[in-house]
Amino acid sequence: MLIPTGDPYLRPEKPIATPGERLEMCSKALEDLSDELQTKVVVLDIETSRKGATYTFDTLQSLRAFFPKDEFTLVLGSDAAATLHKWKRSDDVKKQAAILVIKRPGSAGSEFKELDIKALDISATKIREDFAKGKTPETISPTVLNYIRDRGLYGSR
Repeated sequence: MLIPTGDPYLRPEKPIATPGERLEMCSKALEDLSDELQTKVVVLDIETSRKGATYTFDTLQSLRAFFPKDEFTLVLGSDAAATLHKWKRSDDVKKQAAILVIKRPGSAGSEFKELDIKALDISATKIREDFAKGKTPETISPTVLNYIRDRGLYGSR
């Protein structure tokens, strides 16, 4: 499950893209994956359709109502894992789901199980900065890039 955030309460500024646009970008990103991977990933609007601040704990509670017997693994990047202690009910989040961190190159280790998949050094912040400088980010899905340009997001026009 790929769940874009609705209203991220820890971000100091509001996201440029609306929750609906972030949901659409996640869906567009799947289009660039292989057919096999596309059948294994679903994009959910469980957070983007919620009003007000969105919290991972609440999302996990909602998922548990639909999948009471399943175990969940919350997959985070290194940057998100480093701030998990600031999340609402972070101790309960850790009880509700196993935490798996996809290690960003050069990042410090975390207290959680980590997976080093030789991932690209990608961050949303860097992508937004590239657009602001008039540069085309090299690490973005072609379909998502077209969507961003079509809508003029992040100063891409």
